[in-house]
Amino acid sequence: MIKSKLISVDPGKYATKAVALNRNNQMEKVYFRTKVFKLNNNMELEAQGKSYNVTLEGEDYIIGDQGEEIDYAVDKANINHKLATYTAATQLLEDCKAIKLVIGCPTSIYRNKNLRDEYKNYIWNNGSVRVVVNDKSYSFLIENVLVLPEGSGIVYTKPELFKDKRVAVIDLGGLNMNFTIYDNLVPQPSSMFTINHGYAEIETKLTNELNSMYGTSFTSNDIQNIVRQGGVKVRGTVDPKSSNVIDSIIEQYMVKLIQETRKNNFNLDMMDVVFVGGTSLLIHDKILHHLPHATIMNNALWANVEGFYKIGAIKYERK
Repeated sequence: MIKSKLISVDPGKYATKAVALNRNNQMEKVYFRTKVFKLNNNMELEAQGKSYNVTLEGEDYIIGDQGEEIDYAVDKANINHKLATYTAATQLLEDCKAIKLVIGCPTSIYRNKNLRDEYKNYIWNNGSVRVVVNDKSYSFLIENVLVLPEGSGIVYTKPELFKDKRVAVIDLGGLNMNFTIYDNLVPQPSSMFTINHGYAEIETKLTNELNSMYGTSFTSNDIQNIVRQGGVKVRGTVDPKSSNVIDSIIEQYMVKLIQETRKNNFNLDMMDVVFVGGTSLLIHDKILHHLPHATIMNNALWANVEGFYKIGAIKYERK
């Protein structure tokens, strides 16, 4: 029997994260942007930056920094996520020819068995994968696919935060906000909901406001850098007007987050709250301003995929 390897992948709308143990029993990590550019006939481009040339199912793509298309649909059964999952897996395969895969999906999809199974089967691909990444051919078997709700990983990596408690987990990703209440480590299905309230909303509003303010066209990469440095630099100095715009838009984002949870009949002031997902780090100060009792995980970016790995190790070991 072929020895298989456990690989956990979180193919997010903004970025793809993946982890697996290497042959030395050390955890390896893979990270790249989930941006895709489909190459037309006779078009040849060498991937630049943290990007990969990928050939899958007879089509050629670039995925990573050099990609251009970002998928804004909640649905995950699409080529972008298949490309991201397979590409990440190839970077962790080593000499293995078979894998057991753990992947995440929005809570709204997880609650719907038909949608969950559709996503699982789309990625499973009848168990056989053939893909070319950066001119290297890979062929491997997917023995099984375990689909988990986004945000659930932290329950397994930090169980002490949830034991004998009722805790709301808010996962802020590139596109979505996922919400689930865990009662003594057990997810409550009726509490699960997903809305389009991730980093993309902040970036879109910032882009529109700053383009209008400065009469230019900032790119997605520009906006990310502007947020990191605290505003738009004009002749080497951050313009305080742009800093105020960033603060205002993140404030609006946080207010809407709280409003959405209240719409679903949950009062965050009355329960323990844990934040995961990369966007929670971006709005760290605003979260604590409105919810000073909240816990924001230091490993928020990796909490899902690392937790998925732990869950997979337990689930597959039982089989």
